[in-house]
Amino acid sequence: MAPMRIAALIVALIVALLLPAVVPAKAWQGIEPGKSTSDEVTTKFNEPTSRVKRGNRLVLAYKGEQALPGTREAQFHLRADGVVDEITVFLTSPLDGESIEGTYGKPTSKTFTDTFQKVWQYPVKGVTVYFDREGAVQAISFSAGTAAKGAEKAPDGKARPAGEKAAAKPPPESAAPDEVVEPQAR
Repeated sequence: MAPMRIAALIVALIVALLLPAVVPAKAWQGIEPGKSTSDEVTTKFNEPTSRVKRGNRLVLAYKGEQALPGTREAQFHLRADGVVDEITVFLTSPLDGESIEGTYGKPTSKTFTDTFQKVWQYPVKGVTVYFDREGAVQAISFSAGTAAKGAEKAPDGKARPAGEKAAAKPPPESAAPDEVVEPQAR
C-alpha cells in the first residue's frame, strides 16, 4: 500500500475516533428514535389519545384506555419531518434504581432536575431515567444515543467536558394540552 494511502487511512481513523458519533437508539416496542415515523407509530398502536404541540415538536400520547401495556402513558415526540425524536414512557409499576442498573448498568452520569428530582443518564444508549421524590422511577426516555469522546452535550444543549454535570432537563410530564392538534384523517 502506498505511504500516502496509509497516512490518509490513519487520519480518517483518528478523526472517526475523536468525533462524537450517533449510535443506534434504544428501540421501544419496535419504534426507534431517529428512524421510525409517525405513520409507523400510528400503524402499530392506532390513533393516539391526543396530539399535542410542544415547541417545535408534535407529541403523540397514548394514555387512559389507550395506554400501551405496562404504561400509564407513552409519548412519541416527533421532529418537524415526522420522525420520532424521543419516546417517553410513564410506567404503571414502580421500578427502583437497582432494577434500572440491572437493565442498563451503572449510569454514565447522575444529576438532578431543577426541582431536585434524581435523573440517571445513559447518553451512549440514549436512555434517561427520571425518578420521583420517593425514589421510584417516574419515567424513562429513549432517544438517539451519542458516543461522546472527550466532550458531550448536556441536556441544556451546552457542550461540556466529559464528567462535568449540568442540571437535567425538567422531568417529563403528562401530555397536557399546550396546543391540542386534531387527529389527521387517514
